[in-house]
Amino acid sequence: MEKLILEDLTISYQDEGTGYPLVLIHGLGSDHTIWDGLIPLLNDYYHVLAPDIRGSGQSSKTAGPYSVELFSHDIFKFLETLDIDQAHFIGHSMGGAILLQLALDHPEKVRSLTLISSFSYVDTHLYELFNQLLIITKNQGYSSFFDRALELANTPEFLEENKEFIATAKAVMVKNASTPPLIDSIEACLQVDFSNSLNSIKAPTLVISGSQDLFTPPHHAQAIYNSIQDSHCFKIYNTGHNLLVEKPDKTAKIIKNFLNNL
Repeated sequence: MEKLILEDLTISYQDEGTGYPLVLIHGLGSDHTIWDGLIPLLNDYYHVLAPDIRGSGQSSKTAGPYSVELFSHDIFKFLETLDIDQAHFIGHSMGGAILLQLALDHPEKVRSLTLISSFSYVDTHLYELFNQLLIITKNQGYSSFFDRALELANTPEFLEENKEFIATAKAVMVKNASTPPLIDSIEACLQVDFSNSLNSIKAPTLVISGSQDLFTPPHHAQAIYNSIQDSHCFKIYNTGHNLLVEKPDKTAKIIKNFLNNL
């Protein structure tokens, strides 16, 4: 892992491959390791950078409050510090919401967006789930958050077939996690609402959803697709919210086809 000092925090990030920059932004309660299945499929073609965002993984656990605007600013400073004029971006879940903010704040930095299992507003279903996770985290800590998020993010078949992998991943995540920043991140998610601004985004955009996503069902992908003019929408069947983990080969193929046609 590389480290970069940005204003009030230190960002840790994975740096792989060469070529045009491709920046990967993980979701809520996660870190750069969520991309472990995808990075080897992309780093032969791109210079892949996968940071742990503020409050996550091995990056600084600064005091809140957090917001997608703050996360977007962090990514902008990350790019500036590394002298990256423009990049392709991939975001998972909350990471996609952060990238929507980045595309609005700094459109000159965004060559393209790929949004996986993401959301542009918080409907009743998502509001209830975020609040459920908030209560669990406040009362029981990160380990219980991980267990509930796992149920929402993966299909039962994947959970049954990958118990050892999941146990190992949980041990690493629990070691690096801090509860206060996670609470701040959940509260930031509850404030997301791009309903009236998505049509301002001009960057070519790929939206990917899982047909069995219990957390951000495919109608969230459809809403983004309907609002961004230069966008493409794909659904991967028989997979859930963590489709990049469950089906990395299929996910990577869709992403590479999109990027190769820009």
